[in-house]
Amino acid sequence: MYLLVVCWLLSVVKVIRGPVYFYALMVFLVIGVTCTPITNPVPVVFLINFILQDQVRVIILAFYLTLVILTILAVWWQIGNEEKASTRVRKIFHILIVLVFVPGIIYQCSFLYIGTGVAFAIFTVFELIRVCNVPPLAIPLRRAFASFSDEKDAGLLALTPFCLLIGCSMPLWISPCPCGENVYTNDNHRILPLLAGVLTIGFGDTAASVVGSKFGRIKWRCSKKSLEGTLAFMLTTLLATLCFNYLGYTNLAPMKWFSTVMAIFTTSLVEAHTDQIDNLTLPIIFYIIVNIC
Repeated sequence: MYLLVVCWLLSVVKVIRGPVYFYALMVFLVIGVTCTPITNPVPVVFLINFILQDQVRVIILAFYLTLVILTILAVWWQIGNEEKASTRVRKIFHILIVLVFVPGIIYQCSFLYIGTGVAFAIFTVFELIRVCNVPPLAIPLRRAFASFSDEKDAGLLALTPFCLLIGCSMPLWISPCPCGENVYTNDNHRILPLLAGVLTIGFGDTAASVVGSKFGRIKWRCSKKSLEGTLAFMLTTLLATLCFNYLGYTNLAPMKWFSTVMAIFTTSLVEAHTDQIDNLTLPIIFYIIVNIC
């Protein structure tokens, strides 16, 4: 709600696109979100208490912060090369998604649920800075966009990072009570649908891109995608599912295995033939099919 108001203000009142007014507005936004007395205690105190009351949560937060630092360094290095990132280089962000969502869903589902909302808000603020050309952060953000953008980012907005985050978070957002009391120890059969984005984007799409670009020879009709990439998608997603089941993170009954295999088969074919943003479509298709049985 606060972000929608800020976006509307920036579109109507152009004077606040200046750095002083813009960053003052962002400070006001942060204070409004974190200190509004909608909870008892206020949200910022509630969040700090929520994090500190669980040692595993603190460890995962430290792990996430480490990933953020490594990601910034990787982006900075790529910008320094002054070369456009290849498709395989961009898949580093898919691997990052796996590292973020797998431990989060399995061990700290509620924390991840909150974190995805915070990440979406941060993405939106950065995109506002880039589009409105607010110094000093606009320049490195524009250079990063120029380096990592693909054909799906032909317009004004950087859709790819948003779609990657939304695609992996959507199963959490649309599931009724996705975390429960403890999604791992009490209800681990519910983890598979929550992993829809990780399996299809983090594992399947990454494997399809790497294998297809390096070894792809047989092209699908009316598509740039290769049969080798599609097979890599199927096998990698299936192997990841088998690993989760073997390690006890999922407990799939025979009918659930049937729907899972059908979901893998269907999403791999969709990935091979779609020209749309597959980061959004693949997790939703997988999520729907595995929830049928």
